Amino acid sequence: MSTKLIIVADLQRFKLFVIKQDPMGRESVELVHSIDSLETHQRLREKVSDRKGNFQGVGASGSGENHNLEVEEEHRRIKEIALQVSKSLQEYGHDSWNFAAPKAINNQIVELIDPAVKSSMEINLHSDLTKIPDDQLLEHFAK
Repeated sequence: MSTKLIIVADLQRFKLFVIKQDPMGRESVELVHSIDSLETHQRLREKVSDRKGNFQGVGASGSGENHNLEVEEEHRRIKEIALQVSKSLQEYGHDSWNFAAPKAINNQIVELIDPAVKSSMEINLHSDLTKIPDDQLLEHFAK
């Protein structure tokens, strides 16, 4: 029997599912790994300030700069997700896998995935499926 995996991700969540098949041939998914990044729930000012609402390095003259911290944080999370995908696919034996992430970050994640495991990807959806019920997940990957 071949092993198929489904990975869904967004900037806050990562979920890995195994597609199971019962004796009658019906498929279902089983969640085997999940990460919810609490850090992404924090407001930017909570991450970079020493006092609530004050950016570090911003003096009375207002010469401090934001330096695109939000963009940098998003790029860091995209790299973390790609690394988690690669590690999970190497850890869990599989014949093929499917992936879904929001359109805004999907291609960036896929580009960073280890080519050795990327080759077995069957379906790549540009959708955020992290919040849908597990029992509805397979419907989105039906060919």
